[in-house]
Amino acid sequence: MVLSRFVGFVLAAVALAGCGEPDPIIETHYGAYEGDAYPDRRPKITVPEGGMGVVSDSRSDTLSLISLATGERFGVYPVGRDPVTVDGPHHVAVDAPGNAVYVALSYPVLAGTIGPHASHGSSAMAGYVQKLALDDMRVLGQVRIEPNPGDIVISEDGGRVVASHYDLKRAIDNPQDIEAARSSLAVIDPDEISRSGSAPPVLIPTCIAAHGIALSRPDGARAYVACEGEDALAVVDLTDPGAEVKRVPVGPSPAVWVPSYGPYAAVMSPDQKTIAVSNTRSRDVRFFDVASESFREPHSIVTLQGAPYFVAWTPDGSRLYVPTQAPDAIALIDLANGNAELAYRDLSGVCEKPHVVDYDGGDGLFLVCEGDQTETPGKVLRLDPETLDTRSEAEVGLFPDAFARVAAEAP
Repeated sequence: MVLSRFVGFVLAAVALAGCGEPDPIIETHYGAYEGDAYPDRRPKITVPEGGMGVVSDSRSDTLSLISLATGERFGVYPVGRDPVTVDGPHHVAVDAPGNAVYVALSYPVLAGTIGPHASHGSSAMAGYVQKLALDDMRVLGQVRIEPNPGDIVISEDGGRVVASHYDLKRAIDNPQDIEAARSSLAVIDPDEISRSGSAPPVLIPTCIAAHGIALSRPDGARAYVACEGEDALAVVDLTDPGAEVKRVPVGPSPAVWVPSYGPYAAVMSPDQKTIAVSNTRSRDVRFFDVASESFREPHSIVTLQGAPYFVAWTPDGSRLYVPTQAPDAIALIDLANGNAELAYRDLSGVCEKPHVVDYDGGDGLFLVCEGDQTETPGKVLRLDPETLDTRSEAEVGLFPDAFARVAAEAP
């Protein structure tokens, strides 16, 4: 009984306290938010003294930044459209005056493929070209292109971006129809790429398994395209999409679908008179004369032990650096003296699958090593231009596949 009375007394006291003045309502007013809904927090890129190289890491969905002065990797930036799927940033082109980087996204087939390039070229997913800001790699826009983009280049004046399609699937799916088997060049107006919507590219049917592209300078009015599936170099008038494409055989008895030569890369000489065409099947580099639109005499052919990929000319056009695979090596060829081999370096155990070499005539010669493409990170080697000895090396992402230079900013 006493306990009940006590409990009743407590409840009554609580109820009486609850009848007092309520707590005041506090209202807080904030000013309108004036910032971006999704602010860009990417660190700004400062081009180091001596310039930088931009390397595409196809299987890591990143771009690696390399100091040209030291060969060190000083930055890495994520790229792509999907944070889960491998977007496959394959090749890259830089427009420094326009503060832009262009990346071709080539979605790979990750299972059930055979051969060193089977996963590149066998996808059914449409590719994309993304336009990124050079100062922090934020996305400025994108445009959808066809599946399996290969090379991507920009004209010297910045007015044209051109991407090839190394579309092996298209060729396999059309074994009896050569026109249907031919992939296209995508010609893009850089000013028409934006986040709000981009104009579609102009597509020019070119050849089977088109890959490496060299553009005429300065406006890129003409494209020279390595056509692996037709053993030819295609000459394409980009000012007239309806013009006939000229396909020049790289050698006698060219083959279609199953190539004898396998032209994969095309690199123009500094004087624009010659294009070096790397043939991975015949393991040689052949030289196309721009003026006559024909390949030079057989004695000019550079024959190699391995399959050559993207070469680099010296600024005077007298020498050629050639990376090869199987065996992994790099050679320095003296074109002015009968294609004599001035230097050769076996890269076994040092550089797995050398793919592209870059040289501007200065102190640094850069070589991109793909690695095993799936598990082991690739490398970028800085080599001595004369001896080909390693001066420094940088580990980058999985399957690096391209190298684009950016000059240091003027003081």
